[in-house]
Amino acid sequence: MKSSGQIQKDGGEVASANGAEPITRSEATIDQVRDLLFGGAQRSIESSLAGLREEMQASLKQLQTEFAKELEVMQAKVRELEHETERKRLASHMDIGAAISELGATISALGSGRAGK
Repeated sequence: MKSSGQIQKDGGEVASANGAEPITRSEATIDQVRDLLFGGAQRSIESSLAGLREEMQASLKQLQTEFAKELEVMQAKVRELEHETERKRLASHMDIGAAISELGATISALGSGRAGK
């Protein structure tokens, strides 16, 4: 029995239908025996691997979704901190301006007190 894609040639050789190197009859027979012996196990392993691949992809999608949510929360927190920092910076500038004005008034009062002496 020849596998699909192989053509029987004279002299006991089997050639691939796609024009690849000829395979001898014994090599084709060995492939058939190998398929009979291990084909079920190979299909089982491939099925298990496909299941694992699907599980991994589902887990990856779940992790990506969770990461996107966490990233969004972190970005919102950063924006909140930026606004709070800007508010504090503006309040500090106003406090500094008020302190400079008070200092200027104090200096002026000291200068006018000396001028009166």
